[in-house]
Amino acid sequence: MTITLLLSASAAFADGFKAHDLTTVESIVVDRFAKADHHWATPSDMSISCCETEEDAILSVTLDRQTFDMGQEQRTDEAYIMELERSCALVGCEIEKIDVGSATARLLQIPSLGGGYKGANIFVVSGGDRLTIKSAAKTVQAARTNAMKVLEALKEPIIGH
Repeated sequence: MTITLLLSASAAFADGFKAHDLTTVESIVVDRFAKADHHWATPSDMSISCCETEEDAILSVTLDRQTFDMGQEQRTDEAYIMELERSCALVGCEIEKIDVGSATARLLQIPSLGGGYKGANIFVVSGGDRLTIKSAAKTVQAARTNAMKVLEALKEPIIGH
């Protein structure tokens, strides 16, 4: 029984992302932001803030696995994306499909986060692995641009597809 569980867990993990440690790519991401004032990374989380200009940026990256949500079975990538689309329709954010190879991804643009900030979030799922990039800036376009910079930096080393 134990061997079966270990094999099935590793098989599911193998279908996901190429790597699972954000500390190995921190410098690659930070290099995309010329004036990154503060940044840190753990294997599952990364934070970057910068600028004190019109390009102010606050970025948060999380790498995890979709596992059990309260009262639900393990979520599939498709179910997760459907829930994002449903939630976005309810609150009025813009959502679009973006290309990340064989993984599934959506970009959400959020017109107001409060405090004069706008947002753009990217969600990427593959084989149960989930990458979330949250970006806040003074304009939606700046937030989107910053989120896409992070995604481009992570495509090959983390997502790998």
